[in-house]
Formats: sequence, C-alpha cells, structure tokens
Amino acid sequence: MKKIFTLIINFAINKAKRSKFVQNIFESPFEISNFKKKASFIDSFNNKHYLLEGLKNKIKPNWKNILKDKNIKITKEYLLGQKENGFIAVQKIIPVLKSLNKDISKSDILEIGCNNGAMAFAMAEMKANVIATEFSGYKVESISSKKINQRNLIEVNDSLKLIRNSLSNLFSHSKNVKFLDDDICNSVIKNNSFDIICSWEVLEHLHDTEKAFQAIYNLLKDDGITIHEYNPFFCLNGGHSLCTTDFLWGHTILNENDFTRYLEEFYPEMKDKALSFYKKGLNRMTIYDLEKQFKNAGLEIISILPFTKEQHLRMIDKEIVLQTQKNYPNSSILDLVTPRVIVIAKKKK
Repeated sequence: MKKIFTLIINFAINKAKRSKFVQNIFESPFEISNFKKKASFIDSFNNKHYLLEGLKNKIKPNWKNILKDKNIKITKEYLLGQKENGFIAVQKIIPVLKSLNKDISKSDILEIGCNNGAMAFAMAEMKANVIATEFSGYKVESISSKKINQRNLIEVNDSLKLIRNSLSNLFSHSKNVKFLDDDICNSVIKNNSFDIICSWEVLEHLHDTEKAFQAIYNLLKDDGITIHEYNPFFCLNGGHSLCTTDFLWGHTILNENDFTRYLEEFYPEMKDKALSFYKKGLNRMTIYDLEKQFKNAGLEIISILPFTKEQHLRMIDKEIVLQTQKNYPNSSILDLVTPRVIVIAKKKK
C-alpha cells in the first residue's frame, strides 16, 4: 500500500499546476467566521442551523449552473480542455497499473460512466481497446421526478454522441473506443472480458453498489485490476451542486424530511431536481461499506486511499459527527473529511 500511495502522491505533485484534482486537495482553507449569517433553519430534532451567505458557492463553486437547462457549447476551447483533462486523469492511474504489471497498451479496458469519453479516448491513444459505458437512464432519472421514457433517453444519448464525435477528432486512435449504454448494476456485457475496469467520479452515483461490484468481479479476467476515483456523499462537497447546503455538512446531518423542508423554505425553484438527485443520484456508501462490499464480491483489495483535507478536520465538530451518524450509523469522521477516495482491487484467480 505504501508503494502505491507514494507513486500516486509523487505523480500528483508533479502535475500540481495542471490538475484540478490536486488543486482541490491542497486548496487553502476558508474561515467560517468570515461568512455572514443570513437566516436559520431548525430541524425536527430542534437543532438550529445558521445559513451562511456565500458558503454554498464556496463549497461547490458555480452550483447554480446545474439549474440551467442548456446544451454544452462545443467550442474548440471546450474540446481541448476535455482532452487535457482526459489525459491528466488517465496519467494518474498509470503508475499504479505499472506497479501491478498492467500495461494499458496491451489491455482490454472497461470505463464505467464515461460521459463525453475523454478518458476513454486518452486510453485508446495509448493503444488500449476500450469499451466505454454510460447509463442514460441515470442521467434522466437522477435530476427529474418524471418517469423515464424513450424520448428523453434518446435526447441524452444524442447529446453525448454529438460531443463524443467532436472530441474524437482530436485523437488518432478514437476508433479503438466503443460506446455502450449499459448499467453496471445490471450489466449485459460478456463476463471475463477485461484486464482493467476503471471509473472517475462514478462510484458515488451507483444505485446498487453491491450489484455493481459483483458485476465488476464477473467482467474482469483472472488477475484483472479495477481502479476507481470518486467523490463520496459524506464529504463536505459530497452533495454535489444540487444537495450541498448553506451550512456545513447539511446534506449529511439533515434527514430526508428536513432536507425537503429546507429546500421548500429556501430553494423552492430547485426542489424537484435536488430531491431527485438526493434520492436517486447519490448513494450513501461509506469507506467501511466500500471495503466490505468489495470483499463480498470476491475482489481482493490492494489499497483504499482516502485523500483527506486537514482544513475540513478543523471545521468539523462533535455535533456534526453525531447528527450524521444518527442518519448513517456506518459513517465516520474519515468519511466526512475525505473528498476523494481511490480504491484499487484485483480479481483473484
């Protein structure tokens, strides 16, 4: 574990000026005392929470953009930025794979939750054969209370296809990528097919993690490696744009009824999207759950690397921990102060 951790840290430091991931880990702390109280909210347990002006935007910058129903402008700058981000993400896992005798250039790879395909194209550029999946049903259901229908699924897929086609022109080996609409929790892909299965910012969104990890086990070849980087629900920004609040860890310390009432009182315009995302867009998997479920699926864990933030540890208090654990008994301080987790495992022979 120490060797793999060192490899990742060394690579991260070398890429610090380019990588948004590293900037996020080492960003300067912010002082809660500098935020002005704008209102208060009393939950069903009579706990009083002060809403702080500007805190939500500090936790999740530009969160209001999620409320705008607009298509991405596929500009040259956008495409070049996505290409760079794809290579940065893939380069982070290469030292780990090499330490486990896995060569991307000779591998059949499955990327789960590929979105626009930037990482898949980057891996294909390194001579890998890549199956890149996205579950369009999730993209529809997680931000709307409306039932999924064929029309909105087609709209999601058409939008992704347009971006992928434009992005593919920036890569020489884009034909080595095949895109599929597949739910890893109910995958229909052939078993024993992949040397490597990977994802970025996906595990926190899986609607059935136990089924997903069992599918990963089944899809891997013997001695296959699975590696995932994700942003857990319990961390400070783990509620993502729709579920973060104006007070610290509000998405974890409020139960569903209180969270609904909070939205009705302060953000009625985003209630529908936020509640759908709260219920169907984010799972409540703790680091303890992650380890247990990987092992139950038959996957041998090589490392679980929590990237904690010291400033979050300084901001947390006993009440936040206790109120969170009242809703989620398996949660811990480590979950609350860890915005990024990397898990690496392999399929036993």
